[in-house]
Amino acid sequence: MSQDLHFNEVFVSLWQNKLTRYEIARVISARALQLAMGAPALIDINNISLTDVISIAEEEFKRGVLPITIRRRLPNGKIILLSLRKS
Repeated sequence: MSQDLHFNEVFVSLWQNKLTRYEIARVISARALQLAMGAPALIDINNISLTDVISIAEEEFKRGVLPITIRRRLPNGKIILLSLRKS
């Protein structure tokens, strides 16, 4: 049992501020769908040559302007909230 607690602590410390590639794909696809449905872009797209919604969603993700929080459930039942908005 103590090994499980140690593993969970290591897991939390390693992945606390990182996203998996699946989480990144989910966030970008959800935001691209919002943009395709008519949501306004959160970045100024006039100065950059981005025309498709996936590129705009990727750029918003890279700049850290998405007001999205990821809720991650750990194997021990603990829940971690990760905000994508950079301060």
